[in-house]
Amino acid sequence: MRKEFLLIGKIVNTHGIKGKIRVIPYADSTESFRVGGEVFLKQKSGPLRLYHLRGIKSHKKFYILSLAEIDHINEAETLIGADIYIKKSSLPPLNKESEYYWYQVLGLKVCLKNAEKCLGKIKYVFNTGSNDIFVVHNKKEKKEYLIPSIEDVIEKFDWTHGVLWIKPMPGLLE
Repeated sequence: MRKEFLLIGKIVNTHGIKGKIRVIPYADSTESFRVGGEVFLKQKSGPLRLYHLRGIKSHKKFYILSLAEIDHINEAETLIGADIYIKKSSLPPLNKESEYYWYQVLGLKVCLKNAEKCLGKIKYVFNTGSNDIFVVHNKKEKKEYLIPSIEDVIEKFDWTHGVLWIKPMPGLLE
């Protein structure tokens, strides 16, 4: 998939008879899905297709989306299994010093500020409810570190050089 797009969900079913779709979101909030905004759907085969978001609501662990171009269940059924993308440029801007989107931190090297030692690269991110956790994989040592994204640990995101500088708390790396 081209780098300007971000995968934000997958269509898993229809909802009702008026063409609404049930989506498993890959985003934490509905902010990625903006009413009136553009979404791009990609079936297993075929090109990206542009749709306009008419409505969204949260329903259990799913989102129910209404697309301007889809008005009937028969049309919606053809979309089951499609991935949903948005343009990265449509995401709200962030404070580059302290905020990030998960896709931005994947692959960053994680290094200790004072020791100039690198632990490895961020393999994936998950959220505990209170903060994000970076899973850092060290290929050489065949080891993983869980690094909390909290002020006491994060020293600086160096986006230019692809490095996250940290100051680990006692016991964090043991």
